[in-house]
Amino acid sequence: MKSVEEESLTNINELRKFRTEINKYLDKRENELLAEIDQKKQTSKMLLSDLKSKCTNIKSDSEKLKSELPAHEANNMHLFVVGKRTMKELAGLQTAMEDVDRKRKVPRCKFHRDPATEQLLAFKNAIGRLEEGKSTSALWQQHRQQEMKQQQHKRRLVTSQKGD
Repeated sequence: MKSVEEESLTNINELRKFRTEINKYLDKRENELLAEIDQKKQTSKMLLSDLKSKCTNIKSDSEKLKSELPAHEANNMHLFVVGKRTMKELAGLQTAMEDVDRKRKVPRCKFHRDPATEQLLAFKNAIGRLEEGKSTSALWQQHRQQEMKQQQHKRRLVTSQKGD
């Protein structure tokens, strides 16, 4: 009875030890993925902040240019000079807008379950199984049969030695 209890406790301890290893591994992978998600989030936020700042600057610069032109309508020569300068600045703003347009695509990411882990979860015996070995009574019967064969062998030897 004592060996049955010991065997049961050994099996329970092995199972719990294995589960602890699995949990540690899953916790480690979870933390790695969480760190990666956070890093991507920070990168995206910085990119969006930079783009927002550039757009605000472009908007304020274009409004400034727009407001300067009507003030010089009375003087054609002055309007021509301001217009030329405005055209150069608009070309710079156009380049800045193209840059914003190229960079406006914030990388998107989505979590996907690992197929191997999915398959593992689908298995009925994923964490392990109990394999039955020979029972104690079977071992005892086998041991008893060996003893009987040895006794029979000894009797034959004794009988053959008496006959000689």
